[in-house]
Amino acid sequence: MTGIVAAGTGVGALIGPPVASRLIAIYGWRISYAILGIIVLSIVVLFAQFVKRDPAQVGQVPYGENQMEQQPLNLRGDGLSLKEAVYTPRFWMFLASCFCYGFCVFTVMVHIVPHAIGLGISAIRAANLLAVIGGLSILGKLTLGRAGDIFESRQALLLGFILMSAALSWLVPAKAVWMLFSIAGIFGFGFGGCAVSHSPLVADLFGLRSHGLIFGVIGIGVAIGGAVGPLLTGYIFDVTKSYQMAFLLCAMFSFTGIILTPFLKMKKG
Repeated sequence: MTGIVAAGTGVGALIGPPVASRLIAIYGWRISYAILGIIVLSIVVLFAQFVKRDPAQVGQVPYGENQMEQQPLNLRGDGLSLKEAVYTPRFWMFLASCFCYGFCVFTVMVHIVPHAIGLGISAIRAANLLAVIGGLSILGKLTLGRAGDIFESRQALLLGFILMSAALSWLVPAKAVWMLFSIAGIFGFGFGGCAVSHSPLVADLFGLRSHGLIFGVIGIGVAIGGAVGPLLTGYIFDVTKSYQMAFLLCAMFSFTGIILTPFLKMKKG
């Protein structure tokens, strides 16, 4: 279910870049931003009206509750509080892996198009790399999300990091257009698998007692990585006049994620 919901961001990433690039070519970036902002605001406000907090708001019961004879469904669940979680090694391992994930994903999202343009690819065609990343992330979220249900969310995270590492390592020497689009597809599938594993992993590692709060704090790790990655790699490009060292650094961070993931022991106490 997390994969299906998270696939929405992939749909946006699939549709958004080509639409935005064409709007910019016609109207310029200022008017294009205004048009996209109005569209997003309208869609969010409209569909938010259909979101309900729980099934009771529409006269239904949570799935499976009517099958339980004596014990009522405990939506709050058991597990660790945030204060308890921060004293566990797995919390910091998970936070570090999320930093690596954010570093790699946002660096690629920001810099792969300028990199492709620097190789002689047109701006509109280069923007399609982001669409490929978004489109394949949908498949990654659905496929590895299901794999996480069957096996472990940790395995989905590990496979995602492996695919991201392979794509980033290949990105360093890649020059041909077909290589860039292949890399974008592999990277998108891998990052989609990582993204969809985070919320279930919080439940696996720390239980449901403070799932929302712990998930939010873990998300800060992604955000910090997403802030540091594009800035640092952009600086490296300014100094070296090349993205090779920048993308190699991303590959190293993704490989670090591979190393950290096995240490996420499945415990709830």
